[in-house]
Amino acid sequence: MNTPEKNKKDDKKTSGEEAERFLDILLAKLSDVHKLTAASKEPADEIQFEDYQQFRESVGECLSFLIIIERHLTRVKEPKRTALHEKFDELTVAVWSILLDGALKFLGILAAKDFLPMGTKYIFVDELRTLYEADKVLKDEKYETLVGGAIIKRRNSAEKILNEIIDRAPQLLQLG
Repeated sequence: MNTPEKNKKDDKKTSGEEAERFLDILLAKLSDVHKLTAASKEPADEIQFEDYQQFRESVGECLSFLIIIERHLTRVKEPKRTALHEKFDELTVAVWSILLDGALKFLGILAAKDFLPMGTKYIFVDELRTLYEADKVLKDEKYETLVGGAIIKRRNSAEKILNEIIDRAPQLLQLG
């Protein structure tokens, strides 16, 4: 007989299994996104819109998946929750690190311009916001032990670029 308590226990077990499965799927998806960014590492002076769109869609899926996984983790019992949360935190840092790299790449291209090329204003605004958010997340004490030297170096570069772009934003956006 299915009692409410039995259903609750089954839900906890199912959520743990689902969370674990989702973490594995996210890891595979991150590998694909990383391949996307690695394939387009060549220096460019123009944004390839198809690459940009594919990158943003893939990373957007990863961010959405993080929300879903986090929800499942709230229903997992200890000690499994702690172990799964550690993996979740590692993947969170990986997602935001990839986002940081992408934002640096696309903003770097745009920052070299005197004025934003036609059709790139939305990219500029999105990547400026992404750079800010990635910096904020990767600075979080919660992830301190997971953020390695390479990420810190990129984050520092991002901060410098962010400051430069914010100073130039009115000119780039033709606001004044």
